[in-house]
Amino acid sequence: MKEFTDDERENLLSVECSYFESNRNELLLRYPNRVLLVHGEEVIADFASEDEAVREGVRRFGTKPFLVRRSGDLQLTLTAPALDLGILNCQQQ
Repeated sequence: MKEFTDDERENLLSVECSYFESNRNELLLRYPNRVLLVHGEEVIADFASEDEAVREGVRRFGTKPFLVRRSGDLQLTLTAPALDLGILNCQQQ
């Protein structure tokens, strides 16, 4: 699996997120309460659930980045300062 630099990781979905944010109102009107699969600056398809969208995204794009978001959703930024500062470690087992 490819290791990403910090810059690459931070910008991984920047095109998709920017497209979604810039077109939020239009997407909400065109796809009310639907889950969108976005790749680049294009809505690839819309779905009833996140699971369906993720499955299709993996089928089409494999390990390449794609965005799955419900139309109208606000972008949430989650942070975990304890993890960022190294106070806590989180390891997958």
